[in-house]
This record gives sequence, structure tokens and C-alpha cells, in this order.
Amino acid sequence: MSNAYAFDFLRTEHTLDAEGQPKEEDVPTAAATTVATQALLLNNDEEHLRIMAAKVAHKPDLEKQFDVIHFLQAHRSAGCLAPDVIYKATGIDLEETDQAVAQMLQRNPKIRVENVPDPENPSVQLATYAYQAKYNNVRDVKTLLAQINRCKNGVPMKDLEDAYEGVQADLQMLITAGDVLAIANSEDKDKILFPRGDAFLVELDGIVALKETAANSDKQVYIVHTDVDPCKQIRRGEAINVGGQWFRVSSAVKEGALSDQPVRAQAPLSVVSLLELSKRNEQDGYIRPFSKSLIPLDAPLKPSSISSLKSSKNARDKLHKLAHNTNGARSGMSTAAQLLSSNAHASNPTVLAQSFAMAATATNAATPGSHVRKRPTNNTHSKSMNGANDFDGNNTVDNKSKRRQAVEAQQAAASDPALSLYSHARRHGCTKDVRDMYLAMKNIPESDAELQALLVKHQLLEPGEQMRRPRLAKRANVDNDGKPKKRRYYERKNQRMTNTHLEGTEIGAVLRRAQELQQQGKSVGDGGM
Repeated sequence: MSNAYAFDFLRTEHTLDAEGQPKEEDVPTAAATTVATQALLLNNDEEHLRIMAAKVAHKPDLEKQFDVIHFLQAHRSAGCLAPDVIYKATGIDLEETDQAVAQMLQRNPKIRVENVPDPENPSVQLATYAYQAKYNNVRDVKTLLAQINRCKNGVPMKDLEDAYEGVQADLQMLITAGDVLAIANSEDKDKILFPRGDAFLVELDGIVALKETAANSDKQVYIVHTDVDPCKQIRRGEAINVGGQWFRVSSAVKEGALSDQPVRAQAPLSVVSLLELSKRNEQDGYIRPFSKSLIPLDAPLKPSSISSLKSSKNARDKLHKLAHNTNGARSGMSTAAQLLSSNAHASNPTVLAQSFAMAATATNAATPGSHVRKRPTNNTHSKSMNGANDFDGNNTVDNKSKRRQAVEAQQAAASDPALSLYSHARRHGCTKDVRDMYLAMKNIPESDAELQALLVKHQLLEPGEQMRRPRLAKRANVDNDGKPKKRRYYERKNQRMTNTHLEGTEIGAVLRRAQELQQQGKSVGDGGM
């Protein structure tokens, strides 16, 4: 009976609160879940079902419809459910006493109705019901992000909150990581999600690491350590990537979830903030410190993130050990210093790794223990003639093999992904100090008086000292040598005499003569022609 009517979904039965979410205090243990599941599966007590039906009999049809939709939404992963399953869970009989509710469900766009053969009587069609979200193609975080990227004009967050179980957590994860743009809509108290496009990520100075006690304990880790002051590069509430996991720099003023924090202490929807959070938060006191060596996170590090930070530390230690075996090669040491530096990588880490490997190859080729051919001399010739040559071919092969293995080890250590991915934290956009520097340079002086005042302020000029002599105005009637320009007359192309009515007269003859003189470059009259 349970297989015929899809009773297997009851193994994930849970109690919901007013918002349709499972109550934390009502979440049963594994043993209690097994007992409750068996009790529900074997619950065929007619008396119990009659009492449940009597409790909902006084409800109006709209409220019954809401109860059924709420039940189907909570179990949307089970697919279409038979009326018998709905009746045993809610007390609403869609086949007999509550047929009006069944008709309302069939007209509801949130409900999908499928007619299937009745397992007890295959000749009869049985209507089954399932919850249907607005975007029924969204089933996981990948399809969720793809759907948002297709909506160029934005999609309301409430239209996606019923797509699948756990979609609220995935939406919050996308907003926290900055994979989507979220804008608050004050009219309907909702959020509008937009596709972000290509992200611009930068590394923060400082190597992030965990305390030895935190790395080896089972407690949740909310704070990571760094060897460069992060307060100059990021603010509380901004997005930060540590160990491959996205967080917000913690702004909590009390223990609890983000929704339990005051509005002034909640991280903004944007991954970048232009202003600091409210000063009142500092008066109340943040629960996690943000100092020159500590970065607080708004969520605990996942085991995978902790493992990534450990791998990064091991990769740095290994590269540091190999870098000291390069026998002082300048190029290899400088490249290793960039890879191991606390400052953010100025170059591509992949290019740095290749440079280090090439330097290691060149260094090992010139190692004193390696075999290098020399110019033959009389001594070597006599020794070879006397059979006293101590060169051993096996030793040469061993040395080459050792050098090859050493180079491969150095290449692998420098190319370790954990070294470049997890050594430094990342953020969206330029750092705080770079933005402040740009904004400080934005207000440039627009007049000579403002410029002179700034020069005096920074002690680049003495008070009362002139900046420079005023620039002389350039005369337009002289050439580069200061001599007066010669006036030249040029005949325009296709220039024709327009005073045709004067042809054949004395004035016409004078004009014709003046035109010929102008063509010869001679002055005519007072220079007006």
C-alpha cells in the first residue's frame, strides 16, 4: 500500500513553522525519525483519521486549499501525491467530502495535476497532485544561477523561493559571494536579483592561516589570522574569500543568525561598501574582533576550507625548503620570494611558478656535483692513456637522475594550486586603501590660487613665492623667428569672375589686369584685392 501511494516520502516528514520552515526544536533524532516513520506508515486507524478530519471540517475551503498547498510545497521533492496520502497527512478528503477543494487545486497555477491509473483499479484514472514552482526548471544551485543570468532585467527573489528545498540558503550564498547582484525593493519589501557578469577579484595582502589549536580541534572556526593589517584593505560587511569559501567580514553585535542582528549590524546586499557601518555598533561592541592580525567571518569555515588552508601552509613550507636549496640563484630566490611574500602577487602565480622552475633547472645544471665537460689537457690525456681516469658512467647517470628529480620536485612545489589559490584572501573590486587614494586625487585644484595654496601647504613653495612667470602670449602675425609674416595670395580652385556684366568695359579690363597680377604674386592697389 505504501509503495502504491508513494508513502516513502514520509521518511522525511517534519514539522513546519508559520513560514514553512522546520522548527529546530522539533527536529527528531535518527531513532525518533524511524519510530515516527513506522507509525505514520502503519497508521490506518480509522478512528484517528476520523478525528483528524473532524478537526479540519469546520475550516473554509480556502483554508483547506492553503493547508494542502502548504503540505505539497513541503514535500515537492516527492512528486505527485495521491489523495489518500494527502488525506492521511492533512485530514482533507479530495475524493469525497472536499471535492470543491480538489476543483480549486486543479485551477490553481501552483499545483500540477496528473491523472494516473488507480493501483487498486487500473481502469479508473486517479488524480494526483504536486506543487509546481514558477520556475520549475530550477532544481539546484547551478540551475538557479543560470536562471538568474537569463533574466537580464532582474527577477524577484520571492519568485525563486519555492523552487526547491533549501533554495533560500542557496540564494543567500549567491548574494554573499557576489555571484548575483541584489537590490532591495522598498515597495513590496522584496529583493530583485540581477546577473553580475564577469567578476573583478583582487588578492589581499597578508597570508591567511589558522591557529594550531583551531586547525586541530573540532570547534567551529570564525576567525582567521593574517600577517598584514587587513583593516586598510577591507571593511566589515564586505565579501571576502578565504580557503575557497565566500563570507562577509563579521558585523554581528550579538550571537545568532543574520536575521537576528539589528538592521544597522547586518551586512549590506552589495559585496562592496563605500562607508563604514554605524558607529553605534562599535558602542555596543562587535562579538568578533577585527584587528591588525585577525579577520572575523560571519559563518564557520567548512571542513573543505580548513583543509585548503592546511594544504596552502604545507605548500608554502615545502617551497620555502626547496628555495633554500637553489644555491643562491638570484632569479630563483627572487621568484620564490614573490611566491612566498605576504604581499599580493603582482604577477600571475602560474608565470612565477614557471620562472622558478626554469631558475631551478639552470641552478641544478651548474651544481658542483654535476658532470661538466672541460677542455682536454696533457694530464687528462696521459691519465686516460694510463687507465687512471676516475670518471664513472654510473655516477653520471645517478647525478642526472637526481637533478631531474630535484627539478621536478621544485616545479611541482611552485605549481601547487593551493599555493596561489588559498594563501591570500580575495575580495571584489579594488581594496579600501586604493579607493581612498583615488578619491583623494579626484579633487585636483582647478585654479592657480588653489594650486599655490596646496604647494605652500606641503612646503613645496615658500609663502609669497610665485609659482612661475606668466606665459607670454604668442603673437599671431610673426613667424617662429619673430619676423613679420608675408602675406600670400592664392587663387582658389575653380574661381571664376562673377562680374561678367563688366566685361568689355574699362572697369572690366582693370579687374582682369588685377587678377593677372595676383596670380603672379604681386601686390595690387592698396592690398584689398
